Amino acid sequence: MTAPHGTHRHDDRGAALILAIGFILLISAIVGGLAALITSSLDNRGTLDTIRNRQYAADAGIQDAITQVRSVTNRTSALACDPSAPLTYVPFTTALNSSNIRVDCAKAFGVAGSTDNYVLAQRNVIFTACVDTGSACTTANVIIRAQVDFEQKYAGAVTTTFVQSWSVNQ
Repeated sequence: MTAPHGTHRHDDRGAALILAIGFILLISAIVGGLAALITSSLDNRGTLDTIRNRQYAADAGIQDAITQVRSVTNRTSALACDPSAPLTYVPFTTALNSSNIRVDCAKAFGVAGSTDNYVLAQRNVIFTACVDTGSACTTANVIIRAQVDFEQKYAGAVTTTFVQSWSVNQ
């Protein structure tokens, strides 16, 4: 039997092939995008690990320096954070997480008041941590900056320690 004149037969042969090719192209695009994401994540991991390790080492260095400055109890301890006294000033250094860190401190002393006939000295100290290059930390290479206030009785032990600010720059 033949089709009447002017009518066309619609054949669905090949439609499954078109759908299969489209499906393969869609899956290929998804896999390609995931592969690019995984590759870039793996490439950036080393850099991020280095930055994180450096920040943790700087954090530990500043905490160690705070502990050391806090334990100094005599009035001449002002020299512990006085870079203008080169014979007594020694920067704090630490090696942690494959990072050599230098911690500098600068004094900014004041008087907080008096109690029990003692003057409360407020030893304000600014700590800066950077990668140790053999020279002082600059504002361009500071990893962490912390301002800590140590209150102490005249020639006595530190009575209170306050962390006023703590900022991470990198």
